[in-house]
Parts: sequence; C-alpha cells; structure tokens
Amino acid sequence: PGIRRRHLEYGGPSNAFAQAHSDLVAHTIKPYVDKWFRTRTRPSDTFAMGTSMGGQASLHLCLRHPEIFGGAACLSPYFAPDMLASVASASLSGTLSSKRIYMDIGGDSDDTKVPMLDIQDHLTSSHWRNPGYFWLDTSLQPSVNTMKLALDLAQADLQFRTFPGGRHNERAWAMPIHLPILHLFGKRQSRSA
Repeated sequence: PGIRRRHLEYGGPSNAFAQAHSDLVAHTIKPYVDKWFRTRTRPSDTFAMGTSMGGQASLHLCLRHPEIFGGAACLSPYFAPDMLASVASASLSGTLSSKRIYMDIGGDSDDTKVPMLDIQDHLTSSHWRNPGYFWLDTSLQPSVNTMKLALDLAQADLQFRTFPGGRHNERAWAMPIHLPILHLFGKRQSRSA
C-alpha cells in the first residue's frame, strides 16, 4: 500500500526524495563507475537515459548537476508540473543551452491509434504478462509537448520524435534505441542548420 519508493525517487525537482536520488547518482554511483571502469568523465561525455518516470529523473540530473551531466534521453517520459516549471525557468539562466536532450513519445495520433492488444508484446519471454499500457503514452502527450516548448525556449540541443501508435513498454522503447544514442553521442549539429 502507499506510494512506491521509485515514484518518490523519480519525482520532480522539488521532491526531497528525488533530490536525494539525483545526488546519490551524481556523487556516489557515477564516481564509483568512473573509478572502476575506463570512462570519459566530462559532461560532454556523460548522459542519463530513462523511460517513463525515469525520463524525468534523467532530465533532473541535468538540471541539478549540470557540471556533471551533458544531456539526457527521455523515452515516453512523465513530467511533473514542477519539472516543467524548472525547465521553463532554466531558459532564463541558460542552464540547458549547452545540453543535449532527446525526447520521444508514442500514443495515439490523428491517423494511428495504439492497439489495446499487441500480440508481439505477449511473445517476449520477459514481458508476456505485462505488455505495457496502451493508453499511457497518449495521456502523457500534453506534458511532453509542453516540455518540448520549454526545452525549445531553453535552447537545448533537442531532438524530439513521435511514434504514432507506440506503446508504453520496453519493446517499444528498445526498437528505436539507436536514435537517442546517436543524438547524445553523435556529431553536434549547428543551430542554424
């Protein structure tokens, strides 16, 4: 009963649990990884990627620790109102103007609807009992579109994609996984192009 802890840790930037989670990743987990693995530690080489509420947590890392994280990928993300407000205010400070952000969303479009049942989701060995939520990406679209506007105002290096008919599950997120990786680690495009 009650709220799952992950929902608190992946909350918006005004949430104390989300702040503690972000600090743990930035000041404990990342230094541990850097110590034991051969990594590049500059912000331009350091990114976070998450799905659903993890997308919000990834973007929160860029806002709270811009000296460590150079960008984030947010796949079918959920954004709390305080996260939208934080990104909007970041447009005044320039915090996100040098950050690479990838964001995508599935769900219904004018021409394509998410099927209530997708047999391919049930054929996977790891997710056959929980094939995702056919309605969730559609309900997330308004906040994602608002975030796109806020990121554009903040002049982030944003790549935004929509996947009409896309479901809210691991299979849907895995199919285009090359796109966020190419945006985050690829050659930087000039803004005028």
